[in-house]
Amino acid sequence: MNPLMLYPYQIIIIFAIIIIMVVTAMVLASKKESNIRFIIWGIIILFVPFLGALAYIISYYSNEKKVKTT
Repeated sequence: MNPLMLYPYQIIIIFAIIIIMVVTAMVLASKKESNIRFIIWGIIILFVPFLGALAYIISYYSNEKKVKTT
């Protein structure tokens, strides 16, 4: 067993996590953002899947906490 080699089940798990993050970010963006902001975030999320989705999910929940506290 080579510890540096990715096996098929690991690749499937990584892709599943990325797909779940992208879908979650797109759903959250479609509910909250206006049309132009949704298009911009959608392009970012689709062209840079992991980082774009992670950035939107973090910004969504950080903005949500600011709104609830003020």
